[in-house]
Amino acid sequence: MIDIPEDYLLFLQDMFPYLEKYLVTDYLPKLVERIEYVMKPDANAGQDNPYHQLNAHSCCDRALLLDYKAELFLIKNDYKNALKKRLKAVSVLEPYHTEDADQRTANLLSNLYNNLSNTYLLIKKPKEAAKMLHTALTIRQEYAHLGLAESHDMLQQLMNLTNMLILSKNAEMAKQVLSAYESLVLEHEGTQTLDNGICQMMYGAIALSEGNAKEAELHLLSAENIILEVMGTDNDYAKTVYLYLNNLYSRWQEPEQALAYKNKYLKCSK
Repeated sequence: MIDIPEDYLLFLQDMFPYLEKYLVTDYLPKLVERIEYVMKPDANAGQDNPYHQLNAHSCCDRALLLDYKAELFLIKNDYKNALKKRLKAVSVLEPYHTEDADQRTANLLSNLYNNLSNTYLLIKKPKEAAKMLHTALTIRQEYAHLGLAESHDMLQQLMNLTNMLILSKNAEMAKQVLSAYESLVLEHEGTQTLDNGICQMMYGAIALSEGNAKEAELHLLSAENIILEVMGTDNDYAKTVYLYLNNLYSRWQEPEQALAYKNKYLKCSK
């Protein structure tokens, strides 16, 4: 595979979302460096080098690289440069937003708008964030015939929309979006998966915001069980569940349980 730059590049690109999802951020700089090296003209010299040619696939590769570099800026909390990279990535690929766009181009463009939405949220520009997320989801609907409405990337966008709705205190709509997310997860992945653990955690967070202690406890304990089985305790997902459970038991005057989850959080935060 290493001898075929195009295939090797796709392999490296496919690794990135999984490293990000499972919080393996240490490898991201090296991965970006390797992708950039493979795309350099001198890495595959000659007129047939696909990165000398301007087409949808070479632009996908360039846009992806810009997006990955933006992620590295985000790790450093450099939101200004992250935003610049992501705006540039969108501008590189938008010319190929056409009726005959292929699955890869359409899927990537949707993801770029989704990531741009996340960046706007980080710099506290909710209106721009909502607009970019709307565009991301609209593209998925536009190319639903290519399978974009049933992909893993669709899950991420639905979760982002859920978070936005929670922030805007629209709990009922958040639950509707989360229900669509849950249906996709259960149909294609099953119950004991990280995505379902995240889903249960979000249901718990919504119930907590509504003051529904029993429902919040049910979902959060389910989330704890799933996340610990899939990921263990040394990760941000487990820490978040512990914080929610500590909050829950503190508010509903169960000090022993609250202290237990506070200690769990502190232990995995060391």
